[in-house]
Amino acid sequence: MKRNWVYEGIAYIWRNTLLKWYRNCRQRKTERYWSEHKTKEGNKNPQDTFYVIRRRDIYCGLCSLLLTNLQRISDAVNAGFIPVVDMQNSINIYLPENKIGKENAWEYYFKQPMGYTLDAVYESQNVIWGEGSVPLMFPYLDVNFLYGKTGELEYWRKLTKKYIILSDDAKERVEQTYSRLFQSGDKVLGVKCRGTDYIKGKPKNHPIQPTIEQIILKTKEIAEQRKCTKIFLATEDREYYQAFCEEFGDRLVSNKTQYLPYQGGSTGREEYEREHDNYEAGMEYLVTTMILAKCNCLCAGCVSGTVMALLLTEGYEYTYLFDLGIYE
Repeated sequence: MKRNWVYEGIAYIWRNTLLKWYRNCRQRKTERYWSEHKTKEGNKNPQDTFYVIRRRDIYCGLCSLLLTNLQRISDAVNAGFIPVVDMQNSINIYLPENKIGKENAWEYYFKQPMGYTLDAVYESQNVIWGEGSVPLMFPYLDVNFLYGKTGELEYWRKLTKKYIILSDDAKERVEQTYSRLFQSGDKVLGVKCRGTDYIKGKPKNHPIQPTIEQIILKTKEIAEQRKCTKIFLATEDREYYQAFCEEFGDRLVSNKTQYLPYQGGSTGREEYEREHDNYEAGMEYLVTTMILAKCNCLCAGCVSGTVMALLLTEGYEYTYLFDLGIYE
């Protein structure tokens, strides 16, 4: 077939000039949007500077958001700014597409750190839109930090208690669920297991997680020594859940309604793409972590959910953290 040199020439010019220029413009616009920048949104609050906390990551979970937002809150407060969390103006796993720009998904689960919402930001003279990348964070997965040996954990606990406040809906759900699961006099050992993509995927530079056999053995040991009457299991992994059911029977308590077999890739992404109601999935995860924080004792691998529980707790009678190194 005869080649159409005119068409091919026009297509070549289009791909390497106008289309390339258009894509570069879009890329530069996106990068500017997610970079830290200042704006004047209105004429109110001339004496205040608002710092809007954002995260450029569609699939990051609630625990990861809490930890990175906590670092941004600390930075903003130390600089004399008013932090406001924005999970309203860009897509994230908790916000339906038809509610982008209309509702703030952070406020489904937490109150704003200092009571100011985006409505106040839109009326104010001095606004800093924060960078969307993950900030340089406190050493949150260092075992010495988590045991309180470095002296930093108490600072972050106080910051969490002051600025990470449950929404009214979340607080009610936690109280109702805890009352449903436990009775007065129960002594509860909380166990946090991250299987699936950690155990089988072995993500590079992430903490090595205990096997089923390792964490069941340690759970039995702690429960016996500390005379715990209930085992509260926080895991997404079906194999871990089934193994704990077989081992502990009626002593085992869990808040989760669905467990996953590992099929490769990111469990967080898979779990939320399978959910019909991501709001409910996030609420269930938050309630589970809050109950973990209310337990008398803790046995856990070093993952973000463990850190979140350690920051939210009023204190554990006994804590055991698996320190197994990192995946290479």
